[in-house]
Amino acid sequence: MPSSAANNEGFWGSLAKIGDWVSTRLKNIDLFDEHYQEEAKTNPFYALGPIFYLIWFVVMATGLVLIAWYVPSKASAFDSILYIQNQVPFGNIIRGVHKYGADAMIIAATMRVFRMFIMADYKPGKEFNVAIGLVMLLLAMYSGLSGYLLIWNQRAFWATKVFATFPTYMDQFPFMGDYYMPLVKSLHLGWNTAEVLLGAGGAITQETITRFFSLHLAFSLIPLILVEIYFYNNSYKRIPINWIKRNIVMLMLVVVAIVLPAALGRRSDPDVTPLPILSDWYFLGLYQMYKYLEPVVATEITLLIPISVVLIPFFDSWITGSEKNIMKRPLVLMTTIMGGLVWIVFSLLIIANIANIHDDPPWWRSSMYLLVNAGIIWQLYFIWTSSDIKEKAKGAAGCLTMGFIALIQTIWAVWYWFMAKTELFLSPLLHGYTYYFCKPFLGSAGGEAEELVRKLVPKGAQMPYNIDLIPAIKERWMGKVDGGEALVAQLQTISDKTTSPIDFIFQLIPTFTPDTHPTYNGCMDFVLSNKWVFDYVTLTDRLTKGVEADYPLPIPFVDWWWMIAGAVCLVLCAVTYFQCKGAQAEVEAQAKAKAAEKAAAAAK
Repeated sequence: MPSSAANNEGFWGSLAKIGDWVSTRLKNIDLFDEHYQEEAKTNPFYALGPIFYLIWFVVMATGLVLIAWYVPSKASAFDSILYIQNQVPFGNIIRGVHKYGADAMIIAATMRVFRMFIMADYKPGKEFNVAIGLVMLLLAMYSGLSGYLLIWNQRAFWATKVFATFPTYMDQFPFMGDYYMPLVKSLHLGWNTAEVLLGAGGAITQETITRFFSLHLAFSLIPLILVEIYFYNNSYKRIPINWIKRNIVMLMLVVVAIVLPAALGRRSDPDVTPLPILSDWYFLGLYQMYKYLEPVVATEITLLIPISVVLIPFFDSWITGSEKNIMKRPLVLMTTIMGGLVWIVFSLLIIANIANIHDDPPWWRSSMYLLVNAGIIWQLYFIWTSSDIKEKAKGAAGCLTMGFIALIQTIWAVWYWFMAKTELFLSPLLHGYTYYFCKPFLGSAGGEAEELVRKLVPKGAQMPYNIDLIPAIKERWMGKVDGGEALVAQLQTISDKTTSPIDFIFQLIPTFTPDTHPTYNGCMDFVLSNKWVFDYVTLTDRLTKGVEADYPLPIPFVDWWWMIAGAVCLVLCAVTYFQCKGAQAEVEAQAKAKAAEKAAAAAK
């Protein structure tokens, strides 16, 4: 009983610590740098939050004026913008201030996130502020995206059409959409997202402009109401900069609107595709990335970017503790430089319409990873050269964190090696290697099934995820192979066997075709029906040149840089970790020796 009570106390004590940890960070939330009001008086970078909030009001005010003349319909949207631009008194300036104000919000929010990383404004206990700053940036960007279409000109129409296809690729993510039926087929998360945004079956129609008009208002108005409630409840000063600075900001917007009138372009034409298709400036880098990568991979990376930004402050806190000097936080420094460079370079490349999809990706992959690797090694160097044994002892947690980052890179490098060698994507590789681990449980049936698949399915054949292999073979290839019917019958006999000790696991899984194939007979039935055997055969044949002489393919030399660098950093982190643990043991031994000396002195 005492041990049970102690365990119970330990559990509730852990929950209390987690609650305190979350509570501290919630109390430290900083929406618009309201806790840096003194710094904002002398440092303009700490005035970015108030400037963002001020411009937000300007954008809302000018937007409300524009609504008086804007008509959100396919037939009248472009003409109403023309009317505002040419007929409404000061309409061109109001529209310009609205447009450039939205751009200024994105610039201010971006600079603020970069400032947080450089100045370590997330320390101590303020890690959530980066997530808040990122959410503000994303809201500003998507508000700008929704407003971009409302002009209904040629560039906006086609940019939105391209952008709206991005969510549909989420249905090709593992365990989403059609990847595995029937468990998650009904979700269609990607397609449903596009449908909610666009309506009308994912096409750009009147429904689209209506929804974008609503979203454009919602992205600005609803958060603004919530922010006002936050400021009111906490009695914070909203814009802690004097009126001279406020007027300078607003005057800058007016001057830009006069000198560079907001572009109107030409009326949208669904029948004529402009080349190249360009979005507004803040999404240009993403468009370039979609040129280089498979759309599914580009979509996954697009989702990983904000997740990584949110995690970096926590990693940095584990690695460098309370240190705020950016030159002593090289991993964050190099990662920040990498993010800024990629965004700028990719944006310039798409503007210049430059994209060599074969030669460019190896260079940018290596440059991105190697900058991060340089930050890891630089950070380790501080630990290696530290003369303070106590400081060195503290480096163990940082080594583990950096080792985890290097491990992810190393795992991805191994995975990329197989993809590059075989031209197989993530899912077929996952199927093939999962089958490899199931194969010992299948006995001779596994080898027999592989040979039958080799005989029945032509080399280079492609199959979708949601397919039952044996019916597909019957429909597509059985009649083209000598003795194909007999071979398929053998394959079906193997599929019907239930001799594996792990059959009971697969018998619990729903099938792709519940009407004709309600349950799996066992492991063999599952790996055949879900084409794991086919993917394994394709993988092994391509790696061993067993079927196609063109495989395995060479890996670009430049790619080896980042692939090897990840493993090198992993080894260095591991070695340094054990050095830090040794330093910890030495510190503990010194502490025990001092305690013993004090005890001995007290005894005398």
